[in-house]
Amino acid sequence: MTNPAGIVNINGVITPIADGRVSVLDHGFLFGDNIYETLRTYGSQPFLFSRHFDRLERSARAIFLTLPWDRAKTKAEVARTIAAAGAGEHRIRITITRGVGDVGPDPESCDSPNVVIFATPFTELPDSVYNDGVGVIVSSFYRSRQLGDAKTGNLLRSVLAIREAKAAGAFEAITLTADGKISDGITSNLWLVQDNRLLTPSAESGILEGITRAVVLELARRERLEVVEGLLDLAEVDKSSELFLTSSTREIVPIVRVAGKPVGDGRPGPVSRRLMAAYRQEVGLLLKED
Repeated sequence: MTNPAGIVNINGVITPIADGRVSVLDHGFLFGDNIYETLRTYGSQPFLFSRHFDRLERSARAIFLTLPWDRAKTKAEVARTIAAAGAGEHRIRITITRGVGDVGPDPESCDSPNVVIFATPFTELPDSVYNDGVGVIVSSFYRSRQLGDAKTGNLLRSVLAIREAKAAGAFEAITLTADGKISDGITSNLWLVQDNRLLTPSAESGILEGITRAVVLELARRERLEVVEGLLDLAEVDKSSELFLTSSTREIVPIVRVAGKPVGDGRPGPVSRRLMAAYRQEVGLLLKED
């Protein structure tokens, strides 16, 4: 891809993505020493920006990084970037790197952090993903519990898991902890339905506690579903009548096959469909939150 579509804002300077440049000595490039958030727009508005910024602050504290911009400044620069990107919906990624330093990994060699904000055209998933559901595999790359709730750019396990899932023709992959507990998806959170109970891995499973995950927890309790957060064995998948995943850019996606084996009757189930409808109704209300 020689001329990717979209706009990038680097430390307040907006250019086409193809013209964006950061130093090869940036520790975000050399060591994955960065944090990031990904969100989308609805009606050209960034969705749940404040919740994403809250998590960005938590990630920064976890890796001892001082954010160079406060909430108001970051929000204003996101808005500038979206405006420069033009009409339509956009996928937004905010990345804060440690900054330029020595070739060695010592963070104290770095000067000020760099802020990189991408706004690229948002591509909706096909309706078939939501209507028919998707297949996933169980990844051979485990999820580390260390820094589980810090959203960092150190993502080699995720890169290899995506490669593994694509090679198997799967939409996503379930990742496990080193001791075999269910963690999450590669870029999503996971949910299992058993009768009227909704099970989802807890923070102790090394998950990144997703923004959409938090919304679905609220909706599930409002829908009077019993919610169980805990350490879940992979065997719980076989006991479940429905599975689905959640993420900021994909909302709620039903999972109907795991490693080729049908989940329930192999179709999106009633709980998944109910929560999908409730989530889409909630979007309009949540847009007013910021």
